[in-house]
Amino acid sequence: MKVLLSTFALPAILALGYANALTPKPMQTYYVPLPESDVFSSTFKVINSGARSDVMSVVSVAISIDGTVVWYDHWEDGYDASTKSTGPTTKVWGDGDASNGCAPGVSPCTNQKDVLTAGQSILMENWVKLPRQPSVIRYDGGDRIQASFPIAVTRAEYPNRPGSLLAGGVEVLPTEKWGRDFVIPVGQDITARLFSEAFQYTAVYVMAGTDDTMITLPNGSIITLNRGESHQMRIANMGAKISADSDVQVHILAGDIGSTYEMRWYSLLPENKWSKEYLSPVGDSTGQPRVIVYNGGTTSISVNYEYYASTSSNNPRRRVLQVGPNDIARSDIIPTGSGARFTSTKDFFALSMTDTKANGRVPGEDTWGQIYDWGFPLVPVNQLSSQVLIGWGYGCTGSVCSGRHGNSRSKVFVSPMEDADLYVDFDNNGVHNTKITARRLSSTKIVDNGDDDMSGAIIWATKLNSGPLGPPVEIAAAWGQDGSASYSGDNSALDLGTVVVPFYTVTVKHFVELDNDQNNDGVVNPGDTLLYTIRVQNLGQDDVQINDLDITNNGVPILTTYIEDSVWYYPDGGLAPIKIPDKTQGTPNPLDSTGIPNPVKLTKRGGTHDIIFKVVTQGTEDRIIYNDGTILQAHERPDLPFDVDIPLVVPAGQPKGTNNDTPDVCIPPGARREQRRRRRHLAAQEANEINSATFPLST
Repeated sequence: MKVLLSTFALPAILALGYANALTPKPMQTYYVPLPESDVFSSTFKVINSGARSDVMSVVSVAISIDGTVVWYDHWEDGYDASTKSTGPTTKVWGDGDASNGCAPGVSPCTNQKDVLTAGQSILMENWVKLPRQPSVIRYDGGDRIQASFPIAVTRAEYPNRPGSLLAGGVEVLPTEKWGRDFVIPVGQDITARLFSEAFQYTAVYVMAGTDDTMITLPNGSIITLNRGESHQMRIANMGAKISADSDVQVHILAGDIGSTYEMRWYSLLPENKWSKEYLSPVGDSTGQPRVIVYNGGTTSISVNYEYYASTSSNNPRRRVLQVGPNDIARSDIIPTGSGARFTSTKDFFALSMTDTKANGRVPGEDTWGQIYDWGFPLVPVNQLSSQVLIGWGYGCTGSVCSGRHGNSRSKVFVSPMEDADLYVDFDNNGVHNTKITARRLSSTKIVDNGDDDMSGAIIWATKLNSGPLGPPVEIAAAWGQDGSASYSGDNSALDLGTVVVPFYTVTVKHFVELDNDQNNDGVVNPGDTLLYTIRVQNLGQDDVQINDLDITNNGVPILTTYIEDSVWYYPDGGLAPIKIPDKTQGTPNPLDSTGIPNPVKLTKRGGTHDIIFKVVTQGTEDRIIYNDGTILQAHERPDLPFDVDIPLVVPAGQPKGTNNDTPDVCIPPGARREQRRRRRHLAAQEANEINSATFPLST
């Protein structure tokens, strides 16, 4: 890692008596997917015609860092324009102000108790009565969750009858992991008995995060969704394509029609995030998981994979799958104690499917694919992290383990990319409770025997024998049912599971806001001043030392003017802001080109720094102002890109140019719709309509 302090004079420290904490900002945004009314009528009733409402809605939020603030925005009265101004049904947890609510389970709700701590799991469980009445506030599909530090969110549902045996669960991805172009890797045309009719029913649920999102469906028709609205459709054939002009989240719900219980839920990555290499952490000789790989290309591909045939094997077994264009293939059963690694020379998609015993193949031993049925999407190796935060991690239904086995039916499965030591902190209090040595490609099952609940736990890996702060090792993880701990008719078993989303040690987000609105119209116009904030957070178990980060910005946005001497570095922990001098050669903005190193260390488990700068806008054409940059990390850790955009609107009466007047300015498709969205939103605010009750549309 290059040291760049020598590129400018030592920063001057401005003694301002700076406050201890930086203002909380929403580092992540989630929308709770899968509206209950749709899932009940379009999925539960198809899989099991005897299903009866109401629907149990489960939303789990795991807290990673002490002092996190969570904004929970119910859809029923419309979404808030900003976390700075919340509506009457929005709850703000962890801000020390009991008047806007405390997290569920906190009683009595007082200012002193309105605090969120690392390892805390906020579980929102309530019955949603159907048909859904927007006048009744519930924790359910369509709600928006924002957090000042990264969190883990899990979504689950099951009908009143037959209960949790017909349950589905899925990881929820933050909006920065959404996308615009999706290929559905499975479909109802997968009829082979070898897949236990698992995709006889295949549906996708698409949810928008931006108003006026135009979505092109597989049949070429176009629908429009506003943020929080959902559209459900059946998928007849694998390879169906869905595209949108703004980011959306997509989930696959699949099952065996009329099977009573067999069902699996998957989140779907956009096509541009597919990869050539994946790692599955789940091995289960009883549940018999297999990995399904899908080739979305136009030519055949070979997918190589490896796994351990048994825990005593010294060398992995290697196999090759030949996968035709727009086709799937399945792996061998991945046994207990082994993970599985899949590679190809072309991008492909992979998902795990547990309980693959074919119907009628083994009389007396067949599970018919519905006792241990769960699945998850594999995470590409280039997106793995060295630590994970467990979202919903119950060991049993209601976290009460009873029945024949009396222990956790669901467990966390972890597989490292190389020989490693796994450190498990059940309470996420900064002190690991146990260390587990794990060889490359192994599958380690982890449970909390103290309370049968892994929710909120954090697990990280370092190189073998290097200690808890040694060089990191990437891991894959999933939470789900362990076949060896479950049995038919086990009401304590949760018939579901999820992938555990990677949890990076350092995270960054870019913000932009109006700093000087000359005509006070709340819209960015030419001549207004914009304030950019780059917020960096350290979520790891060790400090990020001085000069370990290199913060660069790819130039100020086109058709804006940098305000000289506006770059400041704001550490947390009560330290004063640091003035970063302008450059004397080239562009004056010190973030341009070579960038700046972090002049103060980011403390472990929550250290937060802000880097700010200002620009003045200009131009004669409505457009999108876009800005981006990258944080380069030392010690061979991955680069961290960041970006943000905001619409510029030329006021009525002011001379306007055309796109041809500024050919060097990229005006992205859909920019004009962004302007219309903003204008309608402002008009709704003025008419006090922003809080009118509108149910998230399910089309």
